Amino acid sequence: MSKSFEEVKSELSPDEKILWEQKKISKGLSGLKSTTFILIFFSGSSTFVILFYFLTSTIDFSDTWILFILMVILFVFLISLLPLYMFFAEINNNRKLSKKLNVRIRDLRKYKEFTILTNKKWVHKSLSLIKYDYAEFSNGLIRFQKDVIFVNLNDINVIHTYSQRKKKKESFYIHSYILWGTDEEPLPQITVEKADFLILMETLLNLFTITKEEHGICTNDDRVLFVKKKINN
Repeated sequence: MSKSFEEVKSELSPDEKILWEQKKISKGLSGLKSTTFILIFFSGSSTFVILFYFLTSTIDFSDTWILFILMVILFVFLISLLPLYMFFAEINNNRKLSKKLNVRIRDLRKYKEFTILTNKKWVHKSLSLIKYDYAEFSNGLIRFQKDVIFVNLNDINVIHTYSQRKKKKESFYIHSYILWGTDEEPLPQITVEKADFLILMETLLNLFTITKEEHGICTNDDRVLFVKKKINN
């Protein structure tokens, strides 16, 4: 079983203070729902089109109705083959996730994610973490437990931020890196609204000293901060 928010908080050292935190519910089965909808749509629409074609056709199937049914099933199966593959692939992915976390698949429907920033480390829990084997990165600098990672702030060297607007709503993204400019996977992405972004960035700037700053690396308005942890924090 993966760690809960309360368990992680209780394991913090006595001299460790929580400076910022975020909790949210992730719909872990959203991919399965999407592929189910696609499968039903393709199967239903193809069945309707094929039936409509044969029923309006001048070909007489009255004596070969079994062949007619088999042809419809075959055509629907062939058209739905890709959505069917996606559907079973998604089921298999969710089965693997639930097995690694020792939970039921339905428990992924409302999966609790969280982020905790203390004066010593960055803690993040997310289903996306299971896709990466963080033990292979950063020479063991990242402590990885199933769906939770623990990163010492002294090991963070780059903070990358950018914003994106969708449907009149602006979201802000924050990536932390141990290494920059390599194939190294970044630490998990944090997504926040503007008010939380300003609070979080102020907190990070109190923890880190900026040694270098660059703009427009990945997007026009992104910001790359090369940082070093302050000794007195």
